[in-house]
Amino acid sequence: MASIATLRDLSEALIESAKEENKLDKITSDIEDFFSILSQSPEVKNVLSSSTFELTEREAVSRDISSKRGYDSLTANFLSVVLELGKFKALLNSEQIVVQKLRKASGKIRAEITMSTSPSEEDLNKLKAKLTQVMGQEVEVTSKVDPEIIGGIIAKVEDKVFDGSIRTQLERIRGVLSQS
Repeated sequence: MASIATLRDLSEALIESAKEENKLDKITSDIEDFFSILSQSPEVKNVLSSSTFELTEREAVSRDISSKRGYDSLTANFLSVVLELGKFKALLNSEQIVVQKLRKASGKIRAEITMSTSPSEEDLNKLKAKLTQVMGQEVEVTSKVDPEIIGGIIAKVEDKVFDGSIRTQLERIRGVLSQS
């Protein structure tokens, strides 16, 4: 439990520092990029989370990533402190929470829209406007195509899912009919 509280404190300190320096968008982008690197490179993730490597080696890898990717000094320092305090595994386990807190602090929410066909730019703008209205905050929208939903839309906004897909509606009807 202590590791979670300590990571929470570190995350809150990062957010407060980023607010003070007006760098929330940059820090959020850095952290999202860092987690993306870890998901694409299990080797890097293993080195950073493994106690078989010396702290100095793990910090060097973190600094190298920060430097090559152009991370802000706040991001680089945050990652260094997380490693130094042995909270890297807690950070990995809290990826979604940390990113959500950063986005929320910057006043932006991310939504993933799934449709059976590629949406037009006009459709995405309408969905973005509606989701911004419903959520009460600016929403960044990304889209993906999944023909298996048959039609309709599935919107994942942070930890909420709005499922208006035809596939789900058909499954509900099938469930009602099978109960009869």
